[in-house]
Amino acid sequence: MKRLDIKRRPVADTVLATLEPETKEYRELDSSGLYFRVKPDGKWSWLFRYKKAAGKLSWLGIGTYPELSGKGARKKAAEIVQDISHGDNPIITKQERKRQELELNNATFEVLAREWLDTKLNAWVHDTMTRNKGALEKHIFPVFGKRLYTNIKPIEWMNHLKGIQQQHGIYEQVNRVRAMCRDIYDYSKLNSH
Repeated sequence: MKRLDIKRRPVADTVLATLEPETKEYRELDSSGLYFRVKPDGKWSWLFRYKKAAGKLSWLGIGTYPELSGKGARKKAAEIVQDISHGDNPIITKQERKRQELELNNATFEVLAREWLDTKLNAWVHDTMTRNKGALEKHIFPVFGKRLYTNIKPIEWMNHLKGIQQQHGIYEQVNRVRAMCRDIYDYSKLNSH
């Protein structure tokens, strides 16, 4: 569907799902402050336009479509309006909500690491998977496994990994574990919405 054919706002999900990309990115108003962005590559996302304290207009990304439906995007937009009306910075409150959402979804390091390990099933031979999984289970999960991965500070990682090296004298394995943990965090960035 062409954007010129949109008849009603807020825009129904059945209409959003059929909006065609154009040669340039465009934003279509859905409801007060909430816009639906369509990129030339056909990717869709939600943006919220708001006024900063100094009066300057700014954009805030609030999610991708269809992962975030129209109803969900309008709910998030209403939360942002409420935050602004209370004098809160919408970017900070968005980050706080994301942290709470991660907690609710049990975003512990072990859950994230096991999800990442699943992505390696076809990439690693059986022995590599066994060795790497075993290293995480022995050296990392007992200390960081039950913690939210977003709350573990870099200094904690550094101290823990140094401690393993000193205690066990396994320098090469610790370097492998460090690289895996870095990859796990990179994976979390790629899969966060």
